[in-house]
Amino acid sequence: SEIGVAVAEAILLIGFAIPLWAARVDGMPPESEALVVQVTGEQFAWNVHYPGPDRKFGRTDIKLLDLQSNPLGLDRSDPAAADDVTTLNQLYLPVNKPIIVKLRSKDVIHSFGVPEFRVKQDAIPGLTIPVWFVPNVTTAEMRARTGKPEFQYEIACAQLCGLGHYRMRGFVTVLNPDEFQRWMDEEQTKLKESEGDV
Repeated sequence: SEIGVAVAEAILLIGFAIPLWAARVDGMPPESEALVVQVTGEQFAWNVHYPGPDRKFGRTDIKLLDLQSNPLGLDRSDPAAADDVTTLNQLYLPVNKPIIVKLRSKDVIHSFGVPEFRVKQDAIPGLTIPVWFVPNVTTAEMRARTGKPEFQYEIACAQLCGLGHYRMRGFVTVLNPDEFQRWMDEEQTKLKESEGDV
């Protein structure tokens, strides 16, 4: 009977679980239908980089890296970078749209985890690893459902990435599409105003 259980488990694993997992991993939506965001982990923060309305990520250069003012080393002289938006520990997303997060790490292995989205993926130095999901409940709806007006989706680092690991927390705010577009428009306005100050 133990052999029968082992055979049944093997059939379930090889016949169902592995093909279903492979289909889910290989079934990434086309970037043209998704919001693509780069998230770069570092000790001890999450740097978020949106490509802006042109949908092109601007060039980065390690020589431009400044932990306070430019933690990603974004080269604003690159035309593709002119409309790029960056945030620290804040990931804003539209509801009911596929999201492709391109994960990176500047230093050690981090792990991007948002339990409510059932997402967890390691970020490994030297690699860009895509992970995708569709958030289907806005932050406002979740606050109403839980009865907690301060509720936030949290990005937790699930790797012991150093002595400050405990404080490596980011937050995801899921907005309806109009709210998300308003947020992005406000960020674009801030970029244009900062260009005028230079």
